[in-house]
Amino acid sequence: MSSFNVNPDQQAPDKEPTGLAGLASRFVQYRDEQAQHDSDDDSADDHESDHDDDSESTDSGGAHGVDPDDPSLGLVERLLAARARSSPDQADKITAILNSLNLGIDFTPPPRVLKTHVFGEANTPPTLSHLASLFKTKKYSKILVLTGAGISVAAGIPDFRTAGTGLYSNLEKYNLPHPTAVFDIDFYKDNPAPFVMLASEIWPGNHLPTKTHAFIKLLSDKGILLRNYTQNIDGLEVLGGVPEEKVIECHGHFRTASCTSCGSPMDVSLVSKSIIEDGVPPVCAKCGGIGKPDIVFFGEDLPSVFHGNINRDVKEADMIIVMGTSLQVQPVAGIPDYVSSKVPRLLFNREHVGNFDTSEYNYRDIFEAGNCDDGVENFCEMIGWGEELRTCYENAEGRRKLREEKITSEEEID
Repeated sequence: MSSFNVNPDQQAPDKEPTGLAGLASRFVQYRDEQAQHDSDDDSADDHESDHDDDSESTDSGGAHGVDPDDPSLGLVERLLAARARSSPDQADKITAILNSLNLGIDFTPPPRVLKTHVFGEANTPPTLSHLASLFKTKKYSKILVLTGAGISVAAGIPDFRTAGTGLYSNLEKYNLPHPTAVFDIDFYKDNPAPFVMLASEIWPGNHLPTKTHAFIKLLSDKGILLRNYTQNIDGLEVLGGVPEEKVIECHGHFRTASCTSCGSPMDVSLVSKSIIEDGVPPVCAKCGGIGKPDIVFFGEDLPSVFHGNINRDVKEADMIIVMGTSLQVQPVAGIPDYVSSKVPRLLFNREHVGNFDTSEYNYRDIFEAGNCDDGVENFCEMIGWGEELRTCYENAEGRRKLREEKITSEEEID
């Protein structure tokens, strides 16, 4: 679990390769440099010793001149550890990477064994029906929920990556060096306009919670929600009535704001006015720097509440539900890989993501393709929560508050 205790690997694109490809690239680079270094040493030694002595020296260095005791070989260990957590397709890719290193070792694993899946059935892939049957027996009481932008699409908030409609696509007129520059802290300080435009579109108060948000609240109301880790910054989980202590907004929120230069807290109402009404970045009264809502930009650490809870939560969880996320931004994307191997994993998403297993060897993963609202509505019907979901959706705290505010505003106008 140590990966959750370090600063998040939220590197913007177009930098040094990251992930498995980055590990392999750095290892190969090290190996080639070491081999060149050994070759240079051999050339120098030719003037002092015979060829046989040189050969013995080269052989003692291991395959391709790599010292088997060198810590860089730890990269191989990391690749092997990643393979152990991966889906079959991803594991095959990692095996190919390992074998391409030409270390004189065959990294091909032994044949996989078909396991009896976590729902007690044998020789059949896990299905939503299997999960629903056990769910109705109240088997699961510590459910971990991981959510992304896809659960808010039905609320009218575009996700980030959908071609033509995603938030990144809407920023094309700013000629960003790369789409995620809008969330790059250094880029924001030099060119705040793209983020100001984006923030004005998604600032909380203009959108209502969805059925998926209502489902999360329903889990909480029934006392079986361990925690909701959300990558969203729209605040709809809390607005929809999920208790704040049950929600960890991994990438921050708009409820508070601070200066990007001196870190001083700023009046969020003034920040909101500056961004939404004036269309300009807020200015810090103390140092003259520019402020922003307290959402996490690339290069910034995740909130302390994330690091303070994640290790315990992944150990305690007896089920995990992942909804509406591309699982591309670490460390949050790695959460599903760190729950116990005995924990069922349910994915509601438009496309398959992460290491969710869909092979014949799958023993715990369930992938329901489609939009999140349809997925949770179908699941709730299967477990007998259909009517409760509809009621929760209609009466969600955020929806009621917005309705009351609208009525009050209309009465004042009259």
